[in-house]
Amino acid sequence: MRLHRLAPLAAAATVALALLSPGTASSQTAEEKAAARSLAQQGAEALQKKDYAEAIDLLSRAEAIIHAPPHLLLIGRGQVGLGKLVAARESFLKIIREELPASAPAAFKRAQEDARTELAAIEPRIGSLRIVLTGPGATDPAKVTVKLDEQGVTSALIGVHRPIDPGKHVVTATAAGRSPVTQEVSLGDGEKKEVSLEVEAPAAGAALPDGSGQTGGGGGPVGPEKPQGTSPLKYVGIAGMGLGGAGIIAGTIFTVMFVSKSGDADAAFKACPKPCPDDQQANITALDEAAASRGTGAIVGFAAGAALAGAGVALFLIGGKQDKPAGASVMPYVAPNGAGLVGRF
Repeated sequence: MRLHRLAPLAAAATVALALLSPGTASSQTAEEKAAARSLAQQGAEALQKKDYAEAIDLLSRAEAIIHAPPHLLLIGRGQVGLGKLVAARESFLKIIREELPASAPAAFKRAQEDARTELAAIEPRIGSLRIVLTGPGATDPAKVTVKLDEQGVTSALIGVHRPIDPGKHVVTATAAGRSPVTQEVSLGDGEKKEVSLEVEAPAAGAALPDGSGQTGGGGGPVGPEKPQGTSPLKYVGIAGMGLGGAGIIAGTIFTVMFVSKSGDADAAFKACPKPCPDDQQANITALDEAAASRGTGAIVGFAAGAALAGAGVALFLIGGKQDKPAGASVMPYVAPNGAGLVGRF
C-alpha cells in the first residue's frame, strides 16, 4: 500500500507552498495563512513520529482555517494509523469527490491521485457488522438502548450490516428497567459478522436507561395519562412530551433517509468510469448534498425532540407539586439551534 509516496515533511512543505498560490484561501488574512502552514507542518511531523492523534488534531485545525486536499490526505493517513478505517475512507472520498479546477495547485491534484490509491488499499480491510435483537425485548425495540463501543446506535442501523473498523468491539443492549446484555466481537480485515443479543421484555412503566423516559422513536414518549383536577402545568407538560416524541420520530425518519442517500452516492461513485463524465459527477454531488441535508434534519429533529420532551417532563413534575399561579403562561418554541418551552409562572 502506497501510504507515503511523499514523506510527511515534504507533504507539509507542499501544502505550505500550495497555500501561497494565487486564488487559494483569498479570504484569509496573512496571519491565518501563516498559522495554517505552521499547523500543517506540525501535523506532518507528528504523523512522521506516528503520533497519529496529535497529527489529526493539528491537521484538522489547519483544514478549519484553510481548506486544502493535502490536509485531508494526511488526516486520512493518521486515521489509518489509528485503525479508524471507516473515518479514513470518508476523508479520502471527500478528496476524490472534490472537483478541482484546471488551475488548482499541483499538490492538490497529487493529493487527489494519492487518495484514490490509498482508498483502494483500505476498502478491502473494512469489516461489516450486523446487530440483531432477539428475545422478548425485541418485540418492543423502541424501549431498548443499543450501544457500540459506548456510542449510541440509531434504530435505523439495527438488523442491517454497517461498515466497521477491524478489531475488538463491544455491543451492549439494555431494555428499560433491565440489566444490560453485553457481547464482545472481534473482526479481522474485511471480515463480516453478526452479533445477536437476547434482551428481556422492558419492565412495566420503566423509563429508558438514559433516563429520558422516551421511546427510541417507535411510538412517541411514554407519558402519564391526563390527570383530573390538577395543575394546568401537567397538561402543558404532556403536550411538550408529545411534541418531543414527534421530533424524535422525525429525526429517525431523516436518519434513514440520510443512510439511503449516502449509499446511493457511494454506489453512483463506484459505478462512474474514470474519468467520470460531468453529468454523472453532477449527480454524485447532488446525492452527497441531499444526504447532508437529511443528516442536518436528523440532528435538528433529535435535538428539538429531546429538548421539548425534557421540558415537558419537568413541567409535568412541577405541575404535580403546585397549582399554576394566576397569569402564568407557557409556550413551546423551536429555533435553529434548539427547542423547548418558555413562560412565566
